[in-house]
Amino acid sequence: MAEEKKQPGSDENMKEFARVGKEYNYRKQAIFFLNAYWADKDPCGEAEAEKVYGYVNLAGELDKKKGEEGNAMDEFESHRFLEKNGQTLTVVAMRQELKKIDIDTDNKMSLLEYCVYHYKLDIDTLMTRPQGVNEALEKAEAALEEVLAEIEKLEKKKAKLAKKAAKGGVKGKAAQNELEQIKASDPMPIRKALVTAQAALRKAQKSKDLNAMGKLWYIDREIQEAAKYKPKADWKRTEL
Repeated sequence: MAEEKKQPGSDENMKEFARVGKEYNYRKQAIFFLNAYWADKDPCGEAEAEKVYGYVNLAGELDKKKGEEGNAMDEFESHRFLEKNGQTLTVVAMRQELKKIDIDTDNKMSLLEYCVYHYKLDIDTLMTRPQGVNEALEKAEAALEEVLAEIEKLEKKKAKLAKKAAKGGVKGKAAQNELEQIKASDPMPIRKALVTAQAALRKAQKSKDLNAMGKLWYIDREIQEAAKYKPKADWKRTEL
């Protein structure tokens, strides 16, 4: 039996930490972390935002059960996650390392647990930092959701046409022609929704609420990614 780990935070903060790790998906966990440490001089706030964005995408790819909507990776997925982030260890050494990471002892690794481990954070500090919310930011996120919804709608139409095209015949050829037209287009509903989202973001960026800067950065980053969308390419949506 392994030696019992010393609790790294107060009972109340540990309970809240476990709740966030279980109820928030990878994206929301990342935003929670970035909001809390955005202004810190140590390399775990704004300076690490792009890395954290990458952690979210990687966790979503590795989580085979829930994907982007997952909240924690199992042992095998966690092993892969650590390996891809430069920690190549033996199975035994990896399990020992995962025991250090698994703060709530559920045999899984949430993204928040990884951040605490990787950046050597104090849980009491993390859980007592304010999480800012403001109306302009919520509107920007809602506008981003509209962009992603329009993209998803078009992607579903592409998939339906591709399925029809694969059957061949006259209808199959017609479906293939329509699919090619879509791939060559610049869909107006998506462009319009994107303009609205970018305008909402600019308004949100005028806010001086430092406690929401992590979320503001994240929404900006997602809007930038959505702006790169082209119908001819594959698309993978990140759930908000």
